[in-house]
Amino acid sequence: MSRIIETTQYLRKPLYVAAVRVTGANFEEVAVWCQGDIQQDEVPNNGAKSFIRVRVHNPKNPRQTKAFVGDWLLYTERGYKVYTNKAFHASFDEVTSNGNGNGEVEEEQIHPGQEILPGLTLKEAVTMVKDGRMKLAPQDSTS
Repeated sequence: MSRIIETTQYLRKPLYVAAVRVTGANFEEVAVWCQGDIQQDEVPNNGAKSFIRVRVHNPKNPRQTKAFVGDWLLYTERGYKVYTNKAFHASFDEVTSNGNGNGEVEEEQIHPGQEILPGLTLKEAVTMVKDGRMKLAPQDSTS
């Protein structure tokens, strides 16, 4: 006897981070900011390549403790993390404010994967309306 397993979709909670991309121009300042040490890796046929040794909470491999020019250095409540440029952009979107600088608030845009109610994304809500699991209440036209 085969039973169908029903699953429930979950959305990973947002993680806000303070991030800075390491450049040649800010290299030393970033090292000071993260209390890191500037060191060098010997690169065959290419001399030495400087990096910032970062004290990372629970690194999975030695590369995750080295911030090279072009990498991103993030700070969260758990400490610092190093991301390559590709990994950073695959994992994070920039947070933009909804103010226009004039004291006026612009209309907020909602993205399909964004929670609109606790545990419910816009995409899930649209699907539920389409398949009849959720009904929309009529709006009062007098206001």
